[in-house]
Amino acid sequence: MDRQTMTYVGFFLAVCVVLFVQSVLSGRKRTERLKMQIKERWGKIPRREYSLEEFEKISHYYERRKGSRFSIDDITWNDLGMDEIFLLLNTADSAVGEEYLYWALRTPEFEESVLRERSELADFFRQHQEIREEFKIYFGKMGRRRRVALSDYIGRLSDIPAFSLMPHVAALVFLGASIGIFFIKPAYGVAVLIGAMVINLITYYKYKGDMAVYFACMSQVADLVEYGGRLASIPGEEPLLVPYKERLKEDCGSLRQIRKHAWILVDKSDVGGNLIKVVLDYLCMVTHLDLILFRQMAETIRHQGQILERLMETMGRLELALCIASFRELAEEFCIPAFHQTPEKTLSCEGIYHPLVENAVANSIKTDRPVLITGSNASGKSTFLKTIGVNAILAQSIYTVTAASYEADFFRVYSSMALSDSLETKESYYMVEIKSLKRILDAISGETPVLCFVDEVLRGTNTVERISASSKILESMAGKNVLCFAATHDIELTALLEGPYVNYHFEEQVEAGDVSFSYRLESGRAGSRNAIRLLGIMGYEERIIKDAEEMAERFVRTGEWSL
Repeated sequence: MDRQTMTYVGFFLAVCVVLFVQSVLSGRKRTERLKMQIKERWGKIPRREYSLEEFEKISHYYERRKGSRFSIDDITWNDLGMDEIFLLLNTADSAVGEEYLYWALRTPEFEESVLRERSELADFFRQHQEIREEFKIYFGKMGRRRRVALSDYIGRLSDIPAFSLMPHVAALVFLGASIGIFFIKPAYGVAVLIGAMVINLITYYKYKGDMAVYFACMSQVADLVEYGGRLASIPGEEPLLVPYKERLKEDCGSLRQIRKHAWILVDKSDVGGNLIKVVLDYLCMVTHLDLILFRQMAETIRHQGQILERLMETMGRLELALCIASFRELAEEFCIPAFHQTPEKTLSCEGIYHPLVENAVANSIKTDRPVLITGSNASGKSTFLKTIGVNAILAQSIYTVTAASYEADFFRVYSSMALSDSLETKESYYMVEIKSLKRILDAISGETPVLCFVDEVLRGTNTVERISASSKILESMAGKNVLCFAATHDIELTALLEGPYVNYHFEEQVEAGDVSFSYRLESGRAGSRNAIRLLGIMGYEERIIKDAEEMAERFVRTGEWSL
């Protein structure tokens, strides 16, 4: 080997050493940064912000696998503000975790053994900080993509078109031969090598353009397999973690071809980014090595697709438990729900509060009858309905309730609350409302009981028809396979439904020209008519207020309206 060749080889080796050292130092800095972030964010409200595009993609895993089992429908999810609950719980560091968390919240469980397993794993992570942080570091390194859901990447891989290896093997052989000529006769070899590189570059972009989207998908899958293997190799033989580690080890072993060749996957060239990726990108351009190895990985996916889905589920369960653990650290007070099956369909809770309301007033209720709640605007009726609804979902998804105690049947949860007219279908508010209520009535015939929440039933029509129709609709929800919580301003309903329903109310106090709310749930129907008194606080004429009070008193005595 002459001096010039040795110089080239020495320069190449020096570059490789620099890249290796740079990679090691960069990896260490990233790990230290992750450790610091994990410690700072544990048990805190997540501060990550999402664009609409990012947030929408999180639901794709749920949409793909919800199947025919019961799930929280869109109306109920939106009524109860479950997007905000998801964001409160979402301390996941990776795409697999946040997508699985969303699926879990929208797909309540009806087997307590599944919920108990989630809870035990969450408590394990709460009690073992060192192990917890190791898991979170690997999930953090795996990370997430901003625009495409992980489940979408996996789904796209099933559409990879078959392609021949012959052009790419020929390109690699051609390049290898030109390098051989270079070492034998450098003067001729340089020309041949440059020619080989140019030809390989041209043919590379011809084939790579058709496969680029699948490379991005495979890169995400490779991360899933890579970090699944690393999670399985975390030291320790804790009995609770052993089944998860064994499952990860088995599935990653079946997908070892993906893990073995993952190093070759490069998403894009970026001169300002990681230098190793830049060099690797150019290496692939002239050798077609990524296309050759990609073909082998694609064959693995084609035959092991179900294992890949199972791997995602196992990793999702682990990060779901980490999210539950962090939420339990955050909650002011929480309890483990107790479930039973009774013919009466009962629900009992003490000190229950809404997890999103700061300094929330806790309330208690125990009932085996449907509940009718009255009270003025802003007194707490809707918030109380949401409090029970949200916690019923949390009980059957993360086995955690923000209350001192909670005991109930397993329920399918429905609501009809925050509705609006539809410009798309040109439906009035009333039409939207009766359709929403009809879906609840249709669900009652199912085997599992329904827990439903109705706020201001039939507010979209006139008083006479509203009272008559709403009383009959609510009556039909009593004494069947359903436990209904309804809120209304119509005091008439409290008398009409006093038999099948139990009355509760919220009160306000009007004193010294101001109004205040206790937000305490009280037994019985609302007795005050402070809505008219509030007109005085807002500066209305005394004559209007006095006449309105007299008119209300005449209606109570006679049952007829008159000016």
